[in-house]
Amino acid sequence: MIEDQDARPPGHMKFVRVAGDDELGEGELHGVSVGEVPVLLVRLDGHVYALGRICTHEYADLAEGSVENGCVVCPLHGSKFDLRTGEALTLPAIEPEPSYKVLIENRVVYVAVQDAEH
Repeated sequence: MIEDQDARPPGHMKFVRVAGDDELGEGELHGVSVGEVPVLLVRLDGHVYALGRICTHEYADLAEGSVENGCVVCPLHGSKFDLRTGEALTLPAIEPEPSYKVLIENRVVYVAVQDAEH
């Protein structure tokens, strides 16, 4: 079974395996790497989200933060980022986190990254 949680984006995207679907508990933060890109995975209300893992305000690993009302909360200064969009919702962060496409196929979670060869 393939569950493409979002419409596939145009352009050259490559989906990379990052986790087993059963590894992602509801509301838990999981730090992974897609190539050299640090990525945060969160399952919330049955949907898996993938955002940049390093706070855009100051270097802090969001995988060490918490989930609150559909947001990831930075462990350093408390900035909140919308899990759906990456938008910075509270200060001190003003820059959004990158948001990545997620694909679940045969109980495996994949995250889309730009294909460097194209």
